[in-house]
Amino acid sequence: MRCLLCDAILERSGLYGTLFSDDPLCENCRKEWQRQDIHMRFEGVPLYGTYVYNDAFSKCLIQYKECMDEALAPVFLYGIAGQLHHRYHGYTVLLMPSSAAKIKERGFHHLEKMLEPMGLPILDPFEKTDDRSQKEKHADERESIVLRLKEGIVLPKKILLADDTITSGSTLRAALSLLDQRRHTIRIYTVSVNRSQLARKLPFPWDIAIINKSASAGKKEAVHGKFSFQVTE
Repeated sequence: MRCLLCDAILERSGLYGTLFSDDPLCENCRKEWQRQDIHMRFEGVPLYGTYVYNDAFSKCLIQYKECMDEALAPVFLYGIAGQLHHRYHGYTVLLMPSSAAKIKERGFHHLEKMLEPMGLPILDPFEKTDDRSQKEKHADERESIVLRLKEGIVLPKKILLADDTITSGSTLRAALSLLDQRRHTIRIYTVSVNRSQLARKLPFPWDIAIINKSASAGKKEAVHGKFSFQVTE
């Protein structure tokens, strides 16, 4: 077998890799992806991501989406699908919308194929009021995405909003505006997180605990990105 990205022959190092690994990427390509458990809040909603959006991840995503390389679908959640199934057991995945023209051109919904290994129910409930691709829009138009719910959609109680990456967050923000957080338990999962979002992520309780542990006695102000908060021993 060959790597789906670089076409190198798949050779595994170590006994475990030889016997058990069926990763469709070679070890060199996989190592270029920056795996990281990312916990943050977006518009007050817990968000979890599994990769930092870097050049290697971007290259693969473009090959998958723009070059319509459907065979790459399994590489994104390889080795983590089971963990995600456990984490979000009982949730229904709500896909962020793709352009109808792009879905027709590809012949598949890239996000649905990408997230199928999670083994959770999947809904495609949103549609864009402006179906032009992001490339066809001016910068200010990309920031003002408007969505609507498709006719006849019944939303589940526990919702997992999902996307391949988060950059500006405009699509996720538009989706959240259509949901009542008093009636639904909402979480967000993005396969990757852009560095621009990482620079301003809000602290979670475990972040505060780490800072608190390293702080000297007394009250200190800790700075996390552009947010400051008080830590007391």
